[in-house]
Amino acid sequence: MAGQTVGAWSTDTVNGVMVATCTAYTDATNEINYTNRTEDWLDTSKPWSLVVSADAAQDGAAAPLMIWGGFAKNFAISGTTARATATNGVQLGELTDDLGYAAAVAGMSFNITPGSSGLANIVTIAAVATGMRFNLAVMPYYAFELMADNAATLLEHTLTFKIIQKR
Repeated sequence: MAGQTVGAWSTDTVNGVMVATCTAYTDATNEINYTNRTEDWLDTSKPWSLVVSADAAQDGAAAPLMIWGGFAKNFAISGTTARATATNGVQLGELTDDLGYAAAVAGMSFNITPGSSGLANIVTIAAVATGMRFNLAVMPYYAFELMADNAATLLEHTLTFKIIQKR
């Protein structure tokens, strides 16, 4: 593989719970690694969980994970050697200041609450023991971006994203 390769989201149902999966690969020439937008299977008005894993180290410094929101069917984020840009979407915020860049990541889980839960966001890796959570603007679609925070390129890796939502 070369460059940025993003797989389509696939869905499965396990014990009445929807599990959607997307993989995103980048080689060592890109500053970002990102997903395609979610599809209509995600009820964006209800809480959901995001689990992100990495098969290898992603960067030599902190590697923040960002979430984007889209407001049209053609919403997409793009980019390779510069910060991501969006068509019909906006960056909503940082899910974590560091995915765990120095090694493979078995899985980091985020509790996503559309609208406001009244609880403060927890996005720092130092607070992971208290549970990562993020209050999110309700949008029709979402996408995710891992970025090199040190103005260099990422290391070659594959990210796997899983969205889990009770039906």
